[in-house]
Amino acid sequence: MGLFHDSRFVSGASVIGPAHVKKNIPNQDSFLVKRGRKYTLMVVSDGMGSKPFADVGSSAACRAVLKGVQSMVAGKDGATSLDALLANILASWKQMVKPYEPADCSATCLFVFTTKRKILTARLGDGMICLLGKTAEKDAVSSDNKDDTFSNATLSLSDSRATSEFSVKIYDRADFCGVVMSSDGISSDMKNGQEIPFAQDLFNEVKKKFFWNRRKFLRKMMEQWPVPHHTDDKTIIVAGL
Repeated sequence: MGLFHDSRFVSGASVIGPAHVKKNIPNQDSFLVKRGRKYTLMVVSDGMGSKPFADVGSSAACRAVLKGVQSMVAGKDGATSLDALLANILASWKQMVKPYEPADCSATCLFVFTTKRKILTARLGDGMICLLGKTAEKDAVSSDNKDDTFSNATLSLSDSRATSEFSVKIYDRADFCGVVMSSDGISSDMKNGQEIPFAQDLFNEVKKKFFWNRRKFLRKMMEQWPVPHHTDDKTIIVAGL
C-alpha cells in the first residue's frame, strides 16, 4: 500500500476560468513540476489578463525557472548564488517570450525549490506559497496582502526591477512535511489567515489519494470552486516532503 500512498509526492493541475471560456481566451496560468535526483522544483505563473500574450509569458516563466535552477544545480555560468539565479531567470524569460514584447507577456512567478536540507521559496506578484510545518509553529505563508488592494497587483517579470522585487525565503527542510502553492485565482478568494487551514485540509485530502487520482481530484476541486461568480483561471500544486 505504501507504494501507492507515498509520503513524498508532487501533483498539480490548472483549469481555465469561466470568464476565459466565455471569451474564448486560453488559460493564462501555467505550472511546472520537476523531480530531479537532487532536488524538486515547483513553479506557478499567472499571466496578467490585461496583456495580449499573457499565456506566452506564464509558460515562459515556468521554463525560465527550470533552466535557471538546472544551471544553478550544475554550477554553470556562475549561477550559484541567489542573485544570479533570479537574474538568469529574468534574462531567460525575456528571450523566451520573443518575438513578443515583455510588457505584452507580463506574468507572475512563484517557485519552490527543495533539496535534501533546504527549501527556497520565491514569489513575484500575487498567488500564495504555503509550507506546512511538522508542528503548527513552523507553518509559513508567502502571499499577497489582501488588506491592500494594490499590494503586488502589478509585480511581474516584465517590471524593470523584477529581480529585486522577488520575496525570497530559505527554510530548513526538516521542519516541513508539505507544500501547497497556487495562482491568484485561488488565493484571492481567501481572507488573511485562511491560507494555512485551506492548505492543510487540501494536503491531507491529496495525500490520501492514490497517485493516479490526485490530479483528477485537484481539477475537480477547482472546476467546482464554491465561491460565487468566480471568473479567474486556477492553478494549484500540492507536494509531500
